[in-house]
Amino acid sequence: MSSAVGKRYARALFEVTRERGSIDKVESELKSVVDAIDQNAELTQILAHPQIAAEAKKQLVADLFQAHVAAETLNFLQVLIDNNRDSDLAGIVSEYVQLANEERGIADAVVTTAKALNEEEKAQLVETFGKLLNKTLRVQTVVDPAILGGVVVRIGDRLYDGSIKSKLEHFAHQL
Repeated sequence: MSSAVGKRYARALFEVTRERGSIDKVESELKSVVDAIDQNAELTQILAHPQIAAEAKKQLVADLFQAHVAAETLNFLQVLIDNNRDSDLAGIVSEYVQLANEERGIADAVVTTAKALNEEEKAQLVETFGKLLNKTLRVQTVVDPAILGGVVVRIGDRLYDGSIKSKLEHFAHQL
């Protein structure tokens, strides 16, 4: 989700957490909340159900998360419920993470390879792409034998495809 409304919520939360020095803490808590909701189909259904009152949803969220998140995170979740934006939570969190990363000079990268990378290969990728973007990279690796070899790096909306599969497809298309 990258709606203008979602970006506004993420920006507002980011500004508050930046002032309070709690960007990292709130980011971690929000990611945990999104994971918990995603892993519980019943909770997802309850929060998405239009006939369940906002007060009941807010009480449920408070009961589930109050002991695990800071007051500002809980308040934010309740504001989303009040404004019927709780279904946008995952997208808002994604936008928030992007803002936080920009503030810290960090970029998240998903690196896909045909076989697992060793630490030296991973460090080389981090250094190469870090210099290219002038940012520190946080790398998540994915193994996908379907790419045959090479590497595919996704950083935000940029895709660097150096896989053998795509090179073969490009070659076949030229023929």
